[in-house]
Amino acid sequence: MKQLFSIFLIVFFSQLSLHAQNQPNRTMYLAEKIYQCDTAFSTANAMVVENGVILYVGDVRTADSLYPMTPKTEFAGKYIYPGFIDAHCHFLAYSKGLTEVDLVGSKSEADVIKRAKKFAKKNTLPWLIGRGWDQNDWANKSFPGMAQLDKAFPNTPVCLSRIDGHAVWINSAAVKALNLNTQQVIAGGEFVYKDGKFQGICIDNAADLVKSKLPEVPFTAWETGLNSGLRNCHAQGLTQIAEAGMSLKDIQLVQDLQAQNKLSLRIYGMLSLSEENLGYISRNGMIYTDLFTMRSVKMYLDGALGSRGALLKGDYCDQLGHKGLQIMDVAKFEMYQQYLFNKGFQVCVHAIGDSANAIALRTFQKNIPEGYDARWRIEHAQIVNGKDQKIFATRSIIPSVQPTHATSDAPWADERLCSTAAKGGYAYQNLLNQAKVIALGTDFPVEGISTMNTFYAATQRMDAAGKLERPFIGEQALTRKQALWGMTLWAAYANFDETRTGSLESSKMADFVVMDTDLMTVEAARIPKAKVANTFIGGKAVYQR
Repeated sequence: MKQLFSIFLIVFFSQLSLHAQNQPNRTMYLAEKIYQCDTAFSTANAMVVENGVILYVGDVRTADSLYPMTPKTEFAGKYIYPGFIDAHCHFLAYSKGLTEVDLVGSKSEADVIKRAKKFAKKNTLPWLIGRGWDQNDWANKSFPGMAQLDKAFPNTPVCLSRIDGHAVWINSAAVKALNLNTQQVIAGGEFVYKDGKFQGICIDNAADLVKSKLPEVPFTAWETGLNSGLRNCHAQGLTQIAEAGMSLKDIQLVQDLQAQNKLSLRIYGMLSLSEENLGYISRNGMIYTDLFTMRSVKMYLDGALGSRGALLKGDYCDQLGHKGLQIMDVAKFEMYQQYLFNKGFQVCVHAIGDSANAIALRTFQKNIPEGYDARWRIEHAQIVNGKDQKIFATRSIIPSVQPTHATSDAPWADERLCSTAAKGGYAYQNLLNQAKVIALGTDFPVEGISTMNTFYAATQRMDAAGKLERPFIGEQALTRKQALWGMTLWAAYANFDETRTGSLESSKMADFVVMDTDLMTVEAARIPKAKVANTFIGGKAVYQR
């Protein structure tokens, strides 16, 4: 009898072990509340994930009855959201910048030079490269000159990008190294002169000319920056980004790294406009992998407001006679639209000034057939007058905006525009009312990478640093639901990915973030302090605080 019982136990436990081996990779996640961010804005407290895909989201009892004996991971007192999506950023530039001179927050021309000198002591590359200065934060609010940069670096070529990337500050050694003719006329760009002398400032297409001539930095020199950048994204709860402007080399690098499991981030790539890249599209079409998509092209119509390159309908209030810079001819812009439409590609256009936005919206209205699901995007849509805002409702056009731009620009925007609100500046609620969706991003490294600062600026129209005394055009604030949708479902929609990501629903990818805060109910002042505890991409943990 004992022998029979022993045999029974052996068989029972063998079958139990075999059953366990055959069980799928399934986990039930429990939390105080799960915000699904579906169209109904549903909430739950249990989510079952199998092999990176969501099986069920709902209540615990039903989850237990449907999926008995499923291992549980409980995030007691915490809140689950879909993975956050940055709808417009520059991840590669940000990562590379982590190995360059950091000039963000510099207080003066002298402060920039001081930081550059300190960095130069450890710089091993032939050029000194940096980014992040903003003359609007300086006491005199004036562009720097070349004299002090030449004095500090008489022999080393230097190129320091403004915070928005639309202007660079170079020295004489750089001019010589690049054999640069600063007296040439650049359509859509400017070499800044004063009293007949070049000041070292190059704006928009002139800045792009300089950057195109810089020696290429090998990936091995900034690989540590990419690893740090990836960690920073995960720490912010980012599971997907829209990379706003990529070269073919960028695409190859990203795909290589993802194939080696070294870049765990979903990336929606916008290919930068160039004849070479259009040729690639003609030969190869779109790219779709689990982690990388390329089916859009990024173009520029104007520059940035901070460097007075944004194309306005009227003069700049602080520079009469100047309306900004038009970077692309309208006829060419339409030609490219028609080409990309025929290829099924999404058009994404940088437009900041009211004139640039008018051009973008009116040509989109002309070239997108009524009823066609184009989802063409206006990147930034910073200043759009009331009449032009209504065009969003007539076609499938998406405003892709960056809420922290509004709060960063607030201290000086009226100096540029006289009346920002009257001219349709940063009118996110108006744009949403017309377009019915709005995609939110940061434009990092132009702004900080913080997802919570985005949510705070969008809903409160205040800056996390506390510099603003009152909400900036507060009537244009988004509700908390709208802001969360803008960082999840609507951002996924803008990337043609809403059937896979952007909300926590059955059959979607298990991209989610665990936080210590209920963003729907927490006191507004505490929003920037909310912390990400865990980040998951395809059911795999990529970050834990």
